[in-house]
Amino acid sequence: THTAAAFTTWDRSSPCFVLDRVLRVPCAFVTHLGASIDDKTPLLRSNDAVHKQGLRLLKNIKICTDAKAIHSFLGWEQEFFIIPAAMYRKRPDLLNCGRTLIGKLPQRNQVGDFNYFAPLCKQVETLLFNVSALMLKLGVPMAVFHNEVAPGQH
Repeated sequence: THTAAAFTTWDRSSPCFVLDRVLRVPCAFVTHLGASIDDKTPLLRSNDAVHKQGLRLLKNIKICTDAKAIHSFLGWEQEFFIIPAAMYRKRPDLLNCGRTLIGKLPQRNQVGDFNYFAPLCKQVETLLFNVSALMLKLGVPMAVFHNEVAPGQH
């Protein structure tokens, strides 16, 4: 068919990994016309643009004019709140709107030192481990598990 002409290339910016005793090699897919047919190619193209325009910026503002590369260390960080199902079912705002509309500030509020640097509780750690295993099956390794500033946010 006319859509079958596509190319794959090894994405060397992502590490290979073994899952279920199979070596998984991250790839990018594009059509013969250069259109991306995956979710990774736009990210790789964005990194190329950051590199090109970053070097141009440094040259124009006369800082590090001899720089040869710009490396971006940004990535997706999915954050979410973990709420026990029984507590969720008691909250009409969460059930109907999917977000908090009523309530009061937590006792500790959003004091970063108390939440961000605290160890994960065992239930959350187990949940994040299970989510990590599922994400890895999709080819998306999770690098870090930690609390966020707000209570229940990870």
